[in-house]
Amino acid sequence: MRTYSLVDLEASTALSRRTISDYVSKGLLAGPSHRGRGARYPQRDLDALRVIPALRTVLKSEFPDLGVVRKFLADLSIADLRHLARLSNELTFEIEVRRLRIRNRLRTFFPAVAPERVIDALRTLTPEQIRGVDSGQFQIGAVLDMATFAEDAELDSLPIPDVALNGNDAANGQGTSAAGNGKSAVIGFEDSRWERFSTSNVEIRVGKKAMKGHAGASRAIEEIACQIEEMLKSAP
Repeated sequence: MRTYSLVDLEASTALSRRTISDYVSKGLLAGPSHRGRGARYPQRDLDALRVIPALRTVLKSEFPDLGVVRKFLADLSIADLRHLARLSNELTFEIEVRRLRIRNRLRTFFPAVAPERVIDALRTLTPEQIRGVDSGQFQIGAVLDMATFAEDAELDSLPIPDVALNGNDAANGQGTSAAGNGKSAVIGFEDSRWERFSTSNVEIRVGKKAMKGHAGASRAIEEIACQIEEMLKSAP
């Protein structure tokens, strides 16, 4: 794969040598393979230098500092970054960033499913749906059949969350199917097979067996529960 000198990066991105060095020191770029004369930077660094200013401009409120940017870039593959770097339309760039963020969250629940498979499914959603899911306005299960991911892996190996609303009907095991209006019955409430993540109005249940070996899954599920909680509180 092609590599670049520091002069190449300056010329291609209009960023200063000082800024590039700062990004390297803060972990946003891999940096050169070696120091001194002949130092070369990888293609990923050039792509990142094109994506970072776009993130800080198009999605400024969601990428307020370089720490947030670094975390987002760390979750991207070389192909992801290359794709974003080639986008010139701001609207397209925004939606693709949101799509990738949703994909990365879903990978926590579906580690056995190829990322490309998840992205293909997300491409069936409209820009408005992508924004809604990414912002927490509504849950992914309301716009996408999560069971479709089971086609690529054994269902028992996928940590598919069961989202339940702690209303009177749900608490009595009378909730409706997720395929209907997003509510699901809470059946076997004391069943020890489930690990639960709750807020005042929302409970997400995930099979304990499926959770094993998925580092960081608990935090991701807690965040989803909080997003659904905020959506419910803001609903008219």
